[in-house]
Amino acid sequence: MNRLRAALALEWRVEWRYRVPAVALVVTVVWTLVLLAMPASLARGAGPVVLTIDTATFGTFFVAALVLFERDEGALAALTVSPLRFGEYLGAKVAGLTGLSVVSAVPIALAAGVPVATALVGVALLAVLFLTLGFALVVRHRSLTGFLTVAPLPLAPLIAAPLAHLTGVADHPLLFLVPTTAAAALIRGVLEPVALGYLLLTIVAVVLLARRSLALQSAGAGPPRATRGHPGATRGHPARWRPRGTLAALTGIDRRTSVRSALILVVLAGPVLLAIALRLGYPPLAGYVTARFGVDLTPYQPILLASLVVLHVPLIIGMVGALLVLDDIDDRTVLVLRVSPVTVRRYLAYRVVAVAAVALLMLMVAVPVSGLAPDVPSTVPALVLAAAQAPLITLATTAVAGNKVEGLAWLKILGLVPTGIAPAMWWLPDAVQWPLRALPHYWTVGALWDPGPVGLLAGTVLTGIAATLLTWRILRRLDSR
Repeated sequence: MNRLRAALALEWRVEWRYRVPAVALVVTVVWTLVLLAMPASLARGAGPVVLTIDTATFGTFFVAALVLFERDEGALAALTVSPLRFGEYLGAKVAGLTGLSVVSAVPIALAAGVPVATALVGVALLAVLFLTLGFALVVRHRSLTGFLTVAPLPLAPLIAAPLAHLTGVADHPLLFLVPTTAAAALIRGVLEPVALGYLLLTIVAVVLLARRSLALQSAGAGPPRATRGHPGATRGHPARWRPRGTLAALTGIDRRTSVRSALILVVLAGPVLLAIALRLGYPPLAGYVTARFGVDLTPYQPILLASLVVLHVPLIIGMVGALLVLDDIDDRTVLVLRVSPVTVRRYLAYRVVAVAAVALLMLMVAVPVSGLAPDVPSTVPALVLAAAQAPLITLATTAVAGNKVEGLAWLKILGLVPTGIAPAMWWLPDAVQWPLRALPHYWTVGALWDPGPVGLLAGTVLTGIAATLLTWRILRRLDSR
């Protein structure tokens, strides 16, 4: 018990140092206010969805970043030969982050009007499963981008099935073959004993998988450690700088990263799959909500278009760009670029242009495929403005985060702006919206809902100012390293 208490205390200090509880507080406050602003009937349907796909999964990426940080610092290797047992080590990590999810679930459940007791149990079970699975996956990888490449494969069905069950898109008993559906039903207040037992057995199996994954990694069976330093360095050979063009050098970095982790496939597939899901799932969802809650979702279609597509796609691309920059900083690639013909300024310019270009490409595909835009050509100016704001996520994260753990914390907070700005503009009175006008995303939503030159000009100017200030701060930080 002394070892477990010490492990819990250490885990809490680490989480506090990286402001994970503060991030949980901010996310909880935002979701609670959003649900309180909704009509009660709509909040009852949205609350379980928020608790399932956001609150319960809150710590999944944090546990991955913390494990990678411990490995880089040598702490993970030390723990494997310490008196601390595996169950105590994993239990401390899971308990700390699960506690944050459960505490966050209380005000969200109250705001949504769902049964609090069953909601807390459901969130706790989901959090334990996702955290343990995240741990099992990350110990087999050497970088956060590598983890993010494989994580969607098991996580996607574990999220999609309960989401389909809660929204009524595909409410079928076979969905309970995915164990997380039982927890989602419990969050809504429905107890399925057999399915709940299946979920508990799944958690035990994932714990055993995590134990085996850590044992293999400790025995040296995991993937080889990437050689740190110059991006062209290879295992067992000294790094050599080969003279070539700036663009070729920068694209070479991303090409090797993409081939090694297949991250580019995940980035390109995500928005397309989201658009297809909206196209196929929105009509039955609208019918289900009307039949169950008596709410017509047709008037809210512009919110879905803005939040889930127009602002969400650039957010995802910007997040990936931020993680790539943080990886390059941790791997000292940026330090090499400082003394190379490429220079850090050209590197940042390349990242900004690449993130914006990929975001625009994905928007041009996702918006028409989603079927939420009645007049696609009229949305093009707003899409261009939204794509231009994708680099703001990358730049803002790089400007304030010192490592990948802090980067994930800031990404979680920064992601609230594109996610919540459209509902806020829809439900809040005009007098309360004045502070939101300082955000570039406000004008993107305005240009989407009411196209006009004034909104586009204001959004462009604010985006340019924000990008300039953030770039200036990043260059100062990198030059001082």
